[in-house]
Amino acid sequence: MTGSAALVTVLVVPLAGAVAALLAGRRGAVAAGLLTSALGVPAALALAGAVLAGGMQRVAVGGWAVPLGIELRADGLAAAMLLMTAVIGAGIAVYAWRYFGAAGHHDPHDLAAGPPGPAGKAAPASTQWLFWPVWLLAWGALNALYLSGDLFNLYVTLELLGLAAVALVALAGAGAAAAALRYLLLALLGSMLYILGVELLYAAHQTMDLLQLRERLQPGLSVWLAAALMTTGLLVKTAIFPLHFWLPPAHGSAPAPVSAALSALVVKAGFYLLARLWLDLFGALPGAGVVPALLGALGACAVLWGGVQALRQTRLKAMIAYSTVAQLGYLMIALLLASGAGGAAAGAAGGAMHAAVLLAASHAAAKASMFMCAGSLLAAYGHDRIDAMAGFGTQLPITATAFALAALSLVGLPPTGGFVGKFALVEAAVRAGAWWAVAVVLAGSLLAAAFLFHALSRAFADAPADKVSAAVPAAPQLAALALALVAVALAAAGEPLRRLLMVGAAT
Repeated sequence: MTGSAALVTVLVVPLAGAVAALLAGRRGAVAAGLLTSALGVPAALALAGAVLAGGMQRVAVGGWAVPLGIELRADGLAAAMLLMTAVIGAGIAVYAWRYFGAAGHHDPHDLAAGPPGPAGKAAPASTQWLFWPVWLLAWGALNALYLSGDLFNLYVTLELLGLAAVALVALAGAGAAAAALRYLLLALLGSMLYILGVELLYAAHQTMDLLQLRERLQPGLSVWLAAALMTTGLLVKTAIFPLHFWLPPAHGSAPAPVSAALSALVVKAGFYLLARLWLDLFGALPGAGVVPALLGALGACAVLWGGVQALRQTRLKAMIAYSTVAQLGYLMIALLLASGAGGAAAGAAGGAMHAAVLLAASHAAAKASMFMCAGSLLAAYGHDRIDAMAGFGTQLPITATAFALAALSLVGLPPTGGFVGKFALVEAAVRAGAWWAVAVVLAGSLLAAAFLFHALSRAFADAPADKVSAAVPAAPQLAALALALVAVALAAAGEPLRRLLMVGAAT
């Protein structure tokens, strides 16, 4: 498969799958979703191979060149994000197949409101099949976002992704209505701020193509206002501290496959766009280092605040959701170092971007696995109260193993991808002289160890043999274990990822 064919395939497969799943209805949606997942991984692998072998891949949609037409582009960063999405998406699809298909296997969604009640019940089985077309639409929007080469198409794909994510949260039923509505309003606010910035840039430069804008960009009030609006909008969408308040309720109240998709993949889109803006577009502006420095400061606060809040939670899904707030903070710190702000050496900047992508991929695999484990525990116990899950290691050994491996990666212990990513981040911080970042990474890792190992300790506590109230199918547990193993295996992906990121790297 040629590079251009792989690029088009990566974009078309999930969108065609979404249409097929919708047309197939309740009977055929699962088959369409699983087939799409099976096709998505080799297509993403083929594109990554083409980028490694032949450099940036480009396709002019309809044969019209920029600026009249739309050009799709895949460099090393985009290829890495696409491959991450395909692999994690395939695991989520396998989990969802049995999660929604097994009798009685669904969430009570009682995180925020206390004991399960009528408003906390899962969506009726008659509507659960809608997960497939909506999830595949979100996957397609993610792929289109990573391949888009201009600011307006990035807005369109970001909007599609946000609307699909809100619909996924709403699948939980009435109990998640407030969280879904809050998510929708914040997503629309972020999109509005972003598109206002795009309009200012277009008015001043008459193009929205990223490569052309980078050549034409001139310092000025309108450019800085556009940068501020777009950055603020993306911070809202990415749930970076202190704009994170919508994330724990949305991720915590959604069905387990949805929580996995949102936390592992959807929030990474905002990080990707922030990287494109401040490494590729605005980074050359005089004084541009101020914004990455602010993002790094917010990231440090997110690591510490998210860790403390996760430590205070008594419910598993809420704890995992706050952990996502903390993990996103590491990406903001890496973005600061990758920008070269503060006189960071080129080696530190390149190493920081490598660390960021490796941390993003490791977090995606581990966090998706962890939410899947939470879904299995919810199904087994009928609740997700951490201290009331004593002995789940004996009752659900596969789930306990997956949770343990995912926890090791999130904490950053060897031999996991999380360890290699955090080590690369610390190394970049040391090279840049950012000792505060080293301290934050260490403190965040200690906090993660405290709340994750507290939850894991319940696996080994004594409990009555009849504690589990419902059987859990093996397939969802094995899917969670597979993604946890991916998080571990990413420790060996450091050098291939480094070579991939060199293709088209702004740094």
